[in-house]
Amino acid sequence: MEFIASEVKIALIESCVMSAAGVNVLLQQNRRPRYQVFTFTTPAEFLAAQEAESFSAVIFSLPGTREHRRECLTFFGEMVKNHPKVKRLVMANNEAEARLINQLSLTSFHGVLDKSVPLNSFAENIFAALGENPKNSEGANKANPVKAAPRLLSPTERTILRYLTDGYSISQIASQLERNIKTIRAHKFNAMLKLGVNTDAGLLNAADMLLHRATPF
Repeated sequence: MEFIASEVKIALIESCVMSAAGVNVLLQQNRRPRYQVFTFTTPAEFLAAQEAESFSAVIFSLPGTREHRRECLTFFGEMVKNHPKVKRLVMANNEAEARLINQLSLTSFHGVLDKSVPLNSFAENIFAALGENPKNSEGANKANPVKAAPRLLSPTERTILRYLTDGYSISQIASQLERNIKTIRAHKFNAMLKLGVNTDAGLLNAADMLLHRATPF
């Protein structure tokens, strides 16, 4: 008698119809367990559906905008508090965006997936993330290669990002922290390197995400 695998319900938050269809087809390739994918265009749609359905994992696909990155961090902060057993995955557009999400999130993820990698690598990563424990598994590190490295932003660098978001200049930040301007500039430069950004606009984007992320649980 053939074994019939039970279906595992996966929620996919994806605004692009074509991308959603591609992920759906990819997940259907897995036979044990079988994945049943439910697609939602917004977190609000998913939360409404979750009142009637029980999901094993939720995948948030980032469109690449600052607003959606902030929304993603806030959404998963709430998920950790209200549904801690649901697996949490993020699909980032590239390694730089994955690094931003990892550095600025207060929550842990079962996988931060880079959509720019070859399809076979992406498939391997997403199946590893859905099937492994993120705390102590090699599979989780494979699915989340950026996360496998230490979270690098120091407390001082995070404080500087918050001041930048509030509109403080380098000299004003130096005055607030009672440091010299050269030290603040050095911390700013180090933060840019760690976050993978090379412009002030990119750094302000990260600072804005940091300010609007969910509060600790």
